Formats: sequence, structure tokens, C-alpha cells
Amino acid sequence: MHIEPPNTRLESFRDFARHYLMIVLSILTALGLEAWIEHAHHAHAAATASAQIEAELSANLADIRKMHDADVQRLKVLTQLDDYLIQAVKNGADAATVRQHVDALTKGQLYLGLYLPEMRHEAWDVAVANQSASWIDANRLRRYATIYADQSEFERRIVFNTSVNLQGSRMNDVDAGLKAGTIQPIEMMNAVNSMDSSLGDTVVALDSLEHGFKLELPDLVAAAAAPSRR
Repeated sequence: MHIEPPNTRLESFRDFARHYLMIVLSILTALGLEAWIEHAHHAHAAATASAQIEAELSANLADIRKMHDADVQRLKVLTQLDDYLIQAVKNGADAATVRQHVDALTKGQLYLGLYLPEMRHEAWDVAVANQSASWIDANRLRRYATIYADQSEFERRIVFNTSVNLQGSRMNDVDAGLKAGTIQPIEMMNAVNSMDSSLGDTVVALDSLEHGFKLELPDLVAAAAAPSRR
């Protein structure tokens, strides 16, 4: 900030007071203008970050709903298949009969794995990195942070669930046995039972995740176009 010194002699206290007041007003005006510009910059940055975060979360929510609906349908088939296999093993059904029934029930599309939503977080990471998140309304920021924390917890839960129920090498062996037609009923029963349990837990976790969206960001949920539910 540059202040011009008086180029005339101050003849009286009134002249001095007038000049002093002008200096003070100039300083206050400059500071106020600087603060207003900074506030406008922060408000713009916060609005941009919020828009990007909400677009990202809306996409995540759409994917969560899509995967939830798909998993619910798969769970129905797997539960029926699990019940059949338990009974088939009890009755000593032969492998060929079991495989034929499994193919009919699953239409030859038995998949022993999980379909999971892609929950992106790049917009949140950028907002935190460039500090624009700190200029978002505190209550709104807390809600965003809660949703992203819920997403991280969901991913940790799925990793744990998968490590317990879906051992990759075992499922690969089962898949190979299915393709080769050599898998035995008890092996298939164990694999389907593990998949049924894992998928059931995944559906519950997706329900919980969507509930978090509804609790923390009801306006975003209301604005999102919800897919039709069967």
C-alpha cells in the first residue's frame, strides 16, 4: 500500500486532522476492498468445490443404487441355489444332475464374485489439497466428510468380508471345475454358501451406505434421479 505525503504545509490542527482522517479512510477502504476480494475468491472456490463434490457423490450414489439392485437379484438366485445344493448333498445327488440344475437355475451364468460400485473421491481430495474445502460451510463440510468416511468404511468392510468368505484361489478352483465339468456337489455347495453369505453382507452394507446419503445429504438424494426399483 502506497500513501502520498502531503505536498502542502499543514497550517492548523484542523488541516492535520482532515489529512489524518483521509489517510485512515484510505487505509480502511483499501483493507475493506482487499477483504471483500478475498471473501469473494473464497466463496467462489467453495461453491466450485461443493459443486464438484456433489456431482461426484451423485455419481457414486447412482452406482451404489445400480449395484444394490443387481446384487439383490443375484442374491435371490444364489439363496435358491444354496438351498438346493444343501438338499442335494444331503440326498446324495450325483454331480451331473447337480451341474445340470445349477446351469438351469443360473442360465449358465454362475459368477462367484462381487460387483461393487465405483466410489470416486478425486473431487474431495482436490478440495482438501487446495484448501477450498476449508471455505465450505462448516455443517455442509461435515456432511461431505461423513459420506466419504462411510465410503471408506464400506470398502474396508468389503475387503474384510472378501478375505473371510471369498478366498480367491478357492473360488478360482471352483470356477475352473465348473467350466471343466469336474466340480463335485459338496465343493459347489461350499462355494455358493460362501458367496451367498458374502453377497448378503454386501447388500446390507450398500443399504447402510445409501441410508447415510439420505441422512447427511437429503437434498442431494432428492435431486438425484432414482432408478426404478423392482
